Amino acid sequence: MIRNGETGIPCPHACYAIWHNKQDPDDYLHMYYHKDTYLKAYEYALQPINGSHEWTKSSIQPVLPPVEKTMPGRPKKKRRKAKNKSKK
Repeated sequence: MIRNGETGIPCPHACYAIWHNKQDPDDYLHMYYHKDTYLKAYEYALQPINGSHEWTKSSIQPVLPPVEKTMPGRPKKKRRKAKNKSKK
């Protein structure tokens, strides 16, 4: 079936073709977009968690930022031109 950018929603051309065949476009809608799925996802209220001082410590090392790599090509100048220097 043709979908609108693979979102699970039929595109307008597909909706017209489905209507032309006397069918309901909602039958072709992905289950993710149904009201029942939405209500099931938010059925339980989220409980607040305690502050970070009460979190359990794990043995996993923290994630470090990636190592900076020098890019190929000529490096940029780090100097600034003086304000009183005339422009060309």
